[in-house]
Amino acid sequence: MNVLRALVVLVAVPAFSQTWSSNAGGWNTGYGTVYSSFGVAMATQNIYNTTQLNLQRAIARQAMIKRFGLAAVEKAERAAQSGQPSSAPAGLEVSAPPPRPKNLGAFKPAKNTGTARQLGDALGSTPEEKAAIATLASATREAFESQPDTKPWRNNVAGALAFFIIGNASIVAGGEEPSDATSEALFTALGQSLDASPDFAKASAKEKQQLYELLIGFTGLPLALFAEGKERGDEAQVKTAQELSAKLLELVLKVDASQVKLEP
Repeated sequence: MNVLRALVVLVAVPAFSQTWSSNAGGWNTGYGTVYSSFGVAMATQNIYNTTQLNLQRAIARQAMIKRFGLAAVEKAERAAQSGQPSSAPAGLEVSAPPPRPKNLGAFKPAKNTGTARQLGDALGSTPEEKAAIATLASATREAFESQPDTKPWRNNVAGALAFFIIGNASIVAGGEEPSDATSEALFTALGQSLDASPDFAKASAKEKQQLYELLIGFTGLPLALFAEGKERGDEAQVKTAQELSAKLLELVLKVDASQVKLEP
């Protein structure tokens, strides 16, 4: 999924460039304020190390499936789990099967949680900014959910978190995005991490949906700024978008943006 190209339409949000403020530091404070108001959101700060390990395993498993086929990989995994000698072909190296998905990040969506408006109120300093940011957050979600590649990611915190990481890490990297295989491996790894989180085991559908919309909204503003800056050749705006994305990655994952590596 090419996040930047697929969602470049976001720069056309009415009057956004006219209402945009260059005070990224102030907006980052607003992001922190609204983020901390969602109790379950804080759980995302503890999953990055687990996700990195799960991501490495998922990418390695994908490579084995591509080379030997799913049936051969699953057979070798069952043998590894049972401790029996494997008859797998040379080069097929696997461990026990991945855990059965619990899909704790998934939820049944309600019509309106008010998250977009809350983002606008937290980040905007004028009525015009508040309205533009709320519109942008809603437009980002609509664009995200309209992409065929994101169908398995919809209404799932793992999907929103994958979108958040890919979008903001790509902006920091200057627009370079991971492969589709890595993006899918990240979604799988995040799902496994959320399944292992006690916080998500207790979270309500409303809490999950609010976090889902929050993470997507967190991606919309720097993405729109970055795409618009690139289109206009505005290096200062591009840099501001990159700085904001870096701060958001640190806010949500509690790691420096330079440490967020998606490709092996």
